[in-house]
Amino acid sequence: MKFNKIVLSIAVAGLLAMPSVVSADDEDEFSWLDRDTWGVETSGELIGRYGVFTGSGKSHNPKQDSAGNDIEHNAGDDYRSEMTAKLFLNQEIGEETSWHAGLQYNFDDSGVNGYRGPRQDSQFDWLRELYLDTASGDMSWRLGKQQVVWGKADGVKFLDIINPTDFRHWGQDSMEDSRIPLWMINGEYSINDNSSLQFIYVLQTDVTNQIPGLFDPETGDQGQTFVPLGLDTMLGATNGFKNIGVDMGNVATVFSNTFNGLLPGIANPNILAGFTNLTVAGFTALDNQGTFPNGAPNDVNNFLIGASNAVGGDYNSSNPAASVPAGVTGNQVLFGATYNTGAPGTANYGAAATTNLLGQTGLNTSNPTTMFDYMGDTTFATFDAFQGMKTKYVRAHENIAALKGNIGLKYAGTNDDIGLNYTFNYYYHYDNNPVIDVSWEGAGQALTTKETVGTFDQTSGAPVAAGTANSYQTTTMSLVKTDGTGAFNAVNDGPATMVFTETQNRINTFGMSFDYAIETPFAPIILRSEMVYDKDTLVPVVDLGKLAYGDLAGAFTNQRADFFNYVVGLDVTVMTNLFVSFQFMDKWNLDYVDEEVQYAGNTKKYSKHTANPATMSLGNGFKKAEEHQIMYTFFLSKPFLESDAMRVNNIFLYENENGGFWDRFDFEYSYSDNVILSAGVNMYGGDKNGVFGQFEKVSNAEVGFKYIF
Repeated sequence: MKFNKIVLSIAVAGLLAMPSVVSADDEDEFSWLDRDTWGVETSGELIGRYGVFTGSGKSHNPKQDSAGNDIEHNAGDDYRSEMTAKLFLNQEIGEETSWHAGLQYNFDDSGVNGYRGPRQDSQFDWLRELYLDTASGDMSWRLGKQQVVWGKADGVKFLDIINPTDFRHWGQDSMEDSRIPLWMINGEYSINDNSSLQFIYVLQTDVTNQIPGLFDPETGDQGQTFVPLGLDTMLGATNGFKNIGVDMGNVATVFSNTFNGLLPGIANPNILAGFTNLTVAGFTALDNQGTFPNGAPNDVNNFLIGASNAVGGDYNSSNPAASVPAGVTGNQVLFGATYNTGAPGTANYGAAATTNLLGQTGLNTSNPTTMFDYMGDTTFATFDAFQGMKTKYVRAHENIAALKGNIGLKYAGTNDDIGLNYTFNYYYHYDNNPVIDVSWEGAGQALTTKETVGTFDQTSGAPVAAGTANSYQTTTMSLVKTDGTGAFNAVNDGPATMVFTETQNRINTFGMSFDYAIETPFAPIILRSEMVYDKDTLVPVVDLGKLAYGDLAGAFTNQRADFFNYVVGLDVTVMTNLFVSFQFMDKWNLDYVDEEVQYAGNTKKYSKHTANPATMSLGNGFKKAEEHQIMYTFFLSKPFLESDAMRVNNIFLYENENGGFWDRFDFEYSYSDNVILSAGVNMYGGDKNGVFGQFEKVSNAEVGFKYIF
């Protein structure tokens, strides 16, 4: 906004002038900035950042106007207008004990709700740190809210797992800033001059990585810049299953009511339950098949609800031929786009489709990009269970009161003779990545799914024995109560609810790291590596065969997998002071799933695979993860000017499989001891379904300042 730009300009101009006012000779006049009150040393920072998009376009999670229409941003539009004030307090208590506190307040005028100001258990928690340091002999302790760093990798986190990460800016913030401090006990025993043993007990186990899209499940953080495709698919306003489920409930209700309206003399609210022989794809293949009992033509184009505008027309039982605008296909009319509350059989009866239920061009099971494209084998009888269905999101995290803390051990050693530093690490902990489970409930209890296979004559659709020539099969899914009272009925028991439960998963992490100095005629080279083995990580597995026949919960499960992750890096300084670093990284899924399945009722083979939780979406077949997710980084850093007052950096990350990349170029200029100016550019590109390529439309540039007092 123009006002923000003016404010930031004034702030920068004022800070540039500040050193001439706050000089060494005038420190007494401003002694309140760093005065020692009751033994407490006070210091702080004032930080400003302003960022804009470098190109025009619409991200996959755009902001919306008051009417709910997506907004396309232009080059130069704000994406970040952030001011942060930090205050640090330190006090010595005797010779071996001291305490430290870090307080902060931030405000981002360009942020969406939940990302504008302070937020507990994020990188912008108002209480950033609060801990006590004490020592006795060879034992030292740090007790309180803090961050602990184990890893050595640049730009990525392999062993750096003690503290969760705030991904609100998708890695653009420094690691120190993006880590989320936790309440813990941190003890270190000095074995000798070359080795030590660290013990960590984390009390605060309910905090996970803060991933955009998860903060507000009701909106899916609509408009937040860095919501990944995977979470947009679960919670997004248009593409998210949570919201698609509600629209599907409306459609199922309309299906049932419309069948009753077309078949006079039948008043059966569960009429859909009888249509075990009719699937979504089978129905849309019908056209001009005689008449219904009330005389209406059995023509798909005139049969089922529609919507306004180009997506369909409203069914009118008194004049079916006039119900559908010319050029509108049955595929479009089938699912509608506007919910109308008129009575069944009238011109104002329709189904809601505000989400990505069906594309403008109708059903496309061969190249699915919308929800019903994936459900071609779903019977109309299955939709009986979906009538009026609701959705809800539940967080079920562990907490401090449970006293199920994370436990970590690290042995660190040094061999000065050969220039080797190494660690051995173990961490028993809740995974920093949360897990989302999908389940059903209704009638005040959990519900399970039941699958019923039917065999039907290819011509008449009548039931026949399994194995009969010229027959086909369908699988109908229904819901069953867990209290033993039988089948769940959406009409009698009330609508079913599809529940998205965010949980945490305990894993064991074994790791080691080393860095080794190699003397060469060219220059000293540092070889470093981290290796991590994660036991029993939960990863999403998508079963498109089950999704095809309507088993929504069975299609999206979490399965245990072990991972071996490693990074190898080389660091060298050349041309006096040009630091160069190269890294090779591999995240290896040892229990990778990639197979084809064909269940009874499936019309073809479907993929069942480990999905990439960051990039899977309706538009990319719920993208497979790679068995080996390989990435490379190349980092350059060089100081300039007198006393190295300016440092220029560039880090380039490249995805091996997707050709995606993130390039960040930035510099910092120490204008004075108190003022640091900065600027940077973040460019994303490559496959739009890749980890980095998905953010191509939100490439950005930013400027900032830091005033230290």
